Amino acid sequence: MSRNKFRLGKVFGIPVRIDASWLLIFVWVTWSLAGSYFPRMYGSWSSTLTWAMAVVASLLFFGSVLLHELGHALVARSHGTPVRDITLFLFGGVSSIADEPGTPREELLMAVAGPLVSVLLSGALGVLHLLFRGVSQPVAALTLFLAGINLSLGLFNLIPGFPLDGGRVLRAVLWGARKDLTWATHWASRVGRAVAYLFILTGTVRAFAGDWVSGMWMAFMGLFLENAARSAQLQLTLRNLLDGHVVGEIMSRDCRTVPPQLTLDVLVEQYLLRGARRCFTVARGDSILGLLTIHNVRAVPRQQWRTTHVSDVLTPLEKLRVVTPETALWNALQEMTVEGVNQLPVLEDDKLVGMISRDSLLTFIRNKSELGL
Repeated sequence: MSRNKFRLGKVFGIPVRIDASWLLIFVWVTWSLAGSYFPRMYGSWSSTLTWAMAVVASLLFFGSVLLHELGHALVARSHGTPVRDITLFLFGGVSSIADEPGTPREELLMAVAGPLVSVLLSGALGVLHLLFRGVSQPVAALTLFLAGINLSLGLFNLIPGFPLDGGRVLRAVLWGARKDLTWATHWASRVGRAVAYLFILTGTVRAFAGDWVSGMWMAFMGLFLENAARSAQLQLTLRNLLDGHVVGEIMSRDCRTVPPQLTLDVLVEQYLLRGARRCFTVARGDSILGLLTIHNVRAVPRQQWRTTHVSDVLTPLEKLRVVTPETALWNALQEMTVEGVNQLPVLEDDKLVGMISRDSLLTFIRNKSELGL
């Protein structure tokens, strides 16, 4: 579990997580359904039934978002692309796919899979609504709402605003026409940012016209899309700069090791404050026990430093993400980003041979960019 994400479990072997921001949208959707939608449509319902249906509808709505993302993830995995996880967050869901698709066809199939799942789910729920319409009003109401929301989800994602699914379809088409992923990403991102600005403008106008909730939501969605499109372009630029380079080229081989019995006050005075290092390997002889960073130290109250040993607060080796000297720099950067860490141990034949840090990666990127290489 990371700082802002909670793991729910696995679906088809893919970890599913919930970002803390998801709680906000879950509460908002539930409140909207219970306070407006269901009372307006079904005024005869009791308050208890209304709120119960609102909660169930919200949960099933996000279950639909999960199925949408599973469509992307399973198609990606069927083409040999690993999927790290699926995360539900404020604006819906996102599949963390480890690599770019290898061909325009793969990109196209991955992009349309999610909307196709949503549209098919909408159709199935529509049939269920017809079947239960004369049998159970609550079930009929629930299936009607979910059919409409899934259809909206599928169609919305086909808007050509990269990195929405429609934007990825556009990139696949451009990529196939020009055979140039960088060029296709550049233009798909520009179209995506234009769509985002349209969302922001429309949302602002609606907000000032009195529709504050819908207007502000649309504007925030536009800001999110604009940032996502810009990030996708930057990500590809970084990848191109790192392409063809491996960890062994820039890792630090001077790994400072500290003994596990060292107390934190001594570590701070003799190691942390007397150098620029923020990370140390903890080892007993030739046996590596784990990694100690300044964040481990900060988690311990200062008055306990004299009685707390390095071995008490280190991150065990088995819980660390590690790389090898042959690991691509791009993959190392992704590992740091996913795990939320600033350095990774470099192991070769189960022996520590170096460390790679985010700072060394950024320095490499900056130098290569300034030299025009």
